[in-house]
Amino acid sequence: MPRRSGRQVFVSVNWLAEHLHDDNLRIFDARYVYPHESPQGEEMYAAGHIPGATFVHWRRDLSVNTKPVPNLVLGPEAFAAKMSQLGVDANTTVVVYDIGNVIWAARIWWSLRYYGHDRVYVLEGGAAAWEAAGKPMTTDIVDPPANKTFVPNVRPGMRASKAQVRAAIADADTTIIETRRESGIRESGGTVKGAYWLPSTTVFAPKENYQALIPEADLDGYLRDIGVEEAGQLVAT
Repeated sequence: MPRRSGRQVFVSVNWLAEHLHDDNLRIFDARYVYPHESPQGEEMYAAGHIPGATFVHWRRDLSVNTKPVPNLVLGPEAFAAKMSQLGVDANTTVVVYDIGNVIWAARIWWSLRYYGHDRVYVLEGGAAAWEAAGKPMTTDIVDPPANKTFVPNVRPGMRASKAQVRAAIADADTTIIETRRESGIRESGGTVKGAYWLPSTTVFAPKENYQALIPEADLDGYLRDIGVEEAGQLVAT
């Protein structure tokens, strides 16, 4: 098993290759592109995926898509039902991968962590790194194991309510970070009052043929550059 710590997010291509046939391992193919782009994630999955992987669409399968705020994580009962259907219980290790940009795999990682599941990791480099390393791809589809029951254990501290964000605006010990691109801020009519802008793309850098998180020291430097010295409690939007 990977080293267990509150900070570990990633497993390597070599680790996954070595543990590919472990009992209680589930692999989620979370490849996603925007609707106007192609090929779509389902098409990528059908053309070839990591052996044993199940395709999971983060928006369709794991989100509530209603206006005015779409893409919110499913409620606990619906999320638990979906994870049970996907063959996940408390003893399951989940590895999620996307095209190699981390973002979509990280959303599923966060969702599982939010509902109390610690045994979840993102494949560093995603499908791009797996294929670049010469690891096998397949078109075979494997049914998820049956009779699995996922029990959600909500971690409220991983998600801020509207009221909490309002309170954070006036709290000197809380720092609000706006992570959307400039276009997203314009389209929504603005950002939270007092938020520091650090686009999510800032924290990634090219590594071989995929995007990797920048070193922690570099992230600290970016935070200082935008005026954040001692972050205290963080709220990201």
